[in-house]
This record gives sequence, structure tokens and C-alpha cells, in this order.
Amino acid sequence: MKGKLNRVGVIAASPLVQHQLQVVIASAGYDVAVNTSPERFNKQLLKNETIRLWVVELEESDQNDDFVQDVLEFAEAPVLFGDGNIPGKNDEDYLGWQRRIHDKLIAHAPPIEEAKAAPIIDLEELAGNTEKINFELPESLKNAPHPLLGPVWVLCASLGGPKAVKEFVDLLPKDIPASFLYAQHIDAGCLDALVQSVGRHTQLTMVKAEHGIQLENGKVCVVPVDNEIEFTENSGVLWRDNAWSGPYGPSLDHLLQNVSEHFGIKANAIVFSGMGTDGTLGATLIKEVGGTVWSQSTDSCIQPSMPDSADEAGCIDWRGSPRELAEKLITWLAQRKTQAA
Repeated sequence: MKGKLNRVGVIAASPLVQHQLQVVIASAGYDVAVNTSPERFNKQLLKNETIRLWVVELEESDQNDDFVQDVLEFAEAPVLFGDGNIPGKNDEDYLGWQRRIHDKLIAHAPPIEEAKAAPIIDLEELAGNTEKINFELPESLKNAPHPLLGPVWVLCASLGGPKAVKEFVDLLPKDIPASFLYAQHIDAGCLDALVQSVGRHTQLTMVKAEHGIQLENGKVCVVPVDNEIEFTENSGVLWRDNAWSGPYGPSLDHLLQNVSEHFGIKANAIVFSGMGTDGTLGATLIKEVGGTVWSQSTDSCIQPSMPDSADEAGCIDWRGSPRELAEKLITWLAQRKTQAA
């Protein structure tokens, strides 16, 4: 039953109830993309186009009145409010409750297997760019011993993304002490051309994120379209047999979730040009683990919806053009080195 578009958001008052709902929703074949409490919830996420249904379970309290009003006002998807009666797993009423939840999920968000078409991207226009000017590392980074693996930066992009990402990576020096995952909404058959076109002039090593490949400083791993990836203990890429959740592959939200869970405070992201809201949910997770999130500035985007959405949700620490983002990254790395000294 589970398909790329079957994503559910959960808002519940306690961790126990969050867990109970997570289990029963996942058992119905749906992907729980958000699971949080009213106190921690960002209401801007109610506008996220990738969530097909919100399941809300709250304790009776006057403190929740304003929150319920926000849910009713801002939610783009249907909202399923619980009745506050969740039996224990060993309770004789549990199977009946589970069945009712499954029936309501199917009624409000019938399973969908088909993914939306990836945005059409013209990669040929990138071939004519022969500029090879790039920034240099400051002396503090040139002379410093580099860690085995520095901060991990996820480059999130959709419509208009390849041009912006190419401008960004073309400016970075090959010895930069950071690694990159490049996730681009694109047809799977165009992935080789994407790697070749965006990586044509960069000093970084740009490769497809094949199963078993290692994340390394100065390397850009282009994320697969049809397969979810996770990571091994030594920062290797691990392919899963299943597809990404979300309307497009690769799912930026899903990838950022996996990166934040594995790399913690070393996980960071830049949201480049793109249509829609993919990446906003994941950006909140990066922030929760202590990572940094930047985005492309509105006026430099071909399509600013995606970075603007993350900005409106309060996830963005700084915005700039691709050139400004590249310069900012080098400065950021140097400041981290100074603070650690």
C-alpha cells in the first residue's frame, strides 16, 4: 500500500501518544513525516504540500484552544482529531481501535502509488559555462589539519537548482574541509547527465552516491532518485530497496531526516531554487539537532517557492545568492576552526 505520496503528520500531547499513533499509522502503510507536540510544532508546516493528512490527539485543555484554531485555519490537508481514548496494545479494544484508525486513514487519504512528474530541467544550458574562477581557503584552513570528515552539507534543489548549485560548487576549492550531498528533483534517467553537467568545471569531486561510496571532504555525492539512502557508521552510503517518501524523488524532507538522525550537529543544509515546499520539514529537523540551514535568496532564484517556504517556517539562518553562499561557507568553516582552537 505504501507509496511516495502517503505521508501523514502527527501532533500529540505526549511522547507515548506520539509513539502509539506512529505505530498504528505505519502499520497501515503510511509514512509519518512529522511527529511532534503542540508546544514544539511550527504552524507553518500545516501549509506543507507533501502531507496528505494530519492526525491530532490532544488532551482536553483551554490551553489547546488557540492551537486547534491554528490547525483549522492553516492546514492545507484534511485533519483527523482523535477522541482521547487510545487503548493499550494488550487491551481487548486495541484491535478495534487500530482498525478504525486504518479505515479513517484510507477514507481521508486514499493510498497513492504514483509519484508526481519531476520538473523538466534543461541541462544543456550549463555546458557553455566555462568560468573556472574559484575562491581560496583562508590561511587558517590551509594550514590546519583537516578532520577525516568535516561538516556534511545537503544541497537541496528542484526547478532552477542545477544552475544555482553549479555556480555554488564551481567557486569552492578542492581542499575544502566539508562534504556534500546533492539532492535534485529530476527524472532518474537524467542523473548521469546531471553529474556531468553540474560537475564539469568544479574542482570538487562530483560522483553519484552509489551504494557503498564514502562521504569525504571535497566530494559531492549526487543522491539517487529512486532509492532511499541511509549511512553506515563510517559515513558510507547505504541504499535501501524502497523508494523515497514524498511527491518527488529524491525526497528532500526524507533525506534531511536521515542525515540529521545519523550526523546530528554535523548535519547542515542549503535550500536552493525550487517549486513547492519539499525541504521545509527536513530543515526543521536539521535545526533541532543543532545544524545550520541556509537558502538561496529570493531574487537570485528561478523559482523561489522552496527556499521561501523554509524561510517562512523560521528554519533559515541566512540567505544569499549562490556566489554569496559559497563565500559564506568558507567564512563559516574558518570561524568554526577558530572557535575550536
